[in-house]
Amino acid sequence: MSKFKDLVNYCLNCTVKPCRKGCPLENDIPKFIKLAKDGDFLEAFSVLGETTVLSSICGRICPFDRQCEGNCVRRLKGEPVQIGKIEAIIGDKAIEEDYPIFRDMKEINGKKIAIVGAGSSGLTCAAFLKKLGYSVTIYEKYDYLGGIISHGIPDFRLDKDITLKNLNRIVDLGIEVKYNFELGKNITLKELKKEYDAVFLAFGANVSNMPQIKGKNLSNVYGANELLESKKSLDLKNKNVIVVGGGDVAMDMARTAKRWGGNVLVIYRRDENQMKADINQINLAKEEKVEFLFNTNVKQIIKKDNISKAYLVTNDGFKFIYPCDYVFFAIGSKPNEKINKKLGLKLDVDGYIKTDKKQMTSMKGVFAGGDLTGTERTVAHAARSGRDAAYNIDLYLTKK
Repeated sequence: MSKFKDLVNYCLNCTVKPCRKGCPLENDIPKFIKLAKDGDFLEAFSVLGETTVLSSICGRICPFDRQCEGNCVRRLKGEPVQIGKIEAIIGDKAIEEDYPIFRDMKEINGKKIAIVGAGSSGLTCAAFLKKLGYSVTIYEKYDYLGGIISHGIPDFRLDKDITLKNLNRIVDLGIEVKYNFELGKNITLKELKKEYDAVFLAFGANVSNMPQIKGKNLSNVYGANELLESKKSLDLKNKNVIVVGGGDVAMDMARTAKRWGGNVLVIYRRDENQMKADINQINLAKEEKVEFLFNTNVKQIIKKDNISKAYLVTNDGFKFIYPCDYVFFAIGSKPNEKINKKLGLKLDVDGYIKTDKKQMTSMKGVFAGGDLTGTERTVAHAARSGRDAAYNIDLYLTKK
């Protein structure tokens, strides 16, 4: 516990709270740290419960250097407060001691909400709607909770036991989950609209962006998002692997491929300091002997007689060939336009569902949030979108 005391005592409890401004969920960071410093873990968790229901998860996987810790005053002259670690410890304590997620919950008001997708946005929306007194049913296409949290983030970065406990506590608020229901296949938006007072769409946008180059459709070329989501593994022992991208998914894919036995090279089109991945994940990848090549693009992938090569070009025009057995692209993701178009909702030019300022789509009573609407792709941003949607749905149904 002395180490934990060192963590919380390092916080200056700033009045301005720049760390809170850097948090997508706007967690009251100095307040919950101060309470934890005083030994009041229950109250510290209650403060977190005002803004988030994913403390044990966000406390482990958020890109802290770009969010809360990146805005910490302590960072100006040294290391920032380890906000994520403190949040995770409090969240884990809440699971262990079975602290209530919310301090107060309203009585059931008789109105029903359907949520499509049990990822961070959908589950957060469900929790806050339940807090507001609504009956909530989640429709999830898989037979498990979590979405990207469960199938997109490798086990070595996020403990699955902790994840499951955190997510199950949300469902235990009294939320019904119907598994193996996929919108457009065995349930329609029209059916949901008819049965429920409001609908929240939160099924994500996890189709990998693929470059318009020759060789992108070869059998040894994958989109990292789909491969991680499939939960299957490849035998990459002594294989040369290229991972293209500079974000968190690229780091997850590179470190996963390393665990599968591959000789991994990450190729990024810009300077290292422009990578969007969390700096800690980049450093861990380097420690695991993942190689990096910056200011370089893959222009073509060639396969002949079962031998594959990547045609690479540096930003200053140098061209060369790199032998590779597999190529994984992690250069962003997009929504499934085929599914989105079938919904009959207005989409923007990139295929994301269009919403107004209150997150309502072009269909009255149908709301959307998270990656599906083009929010920044972190768990915290998606969760914030889900929380906002809960309050917007409440405003809509109470005619406020």
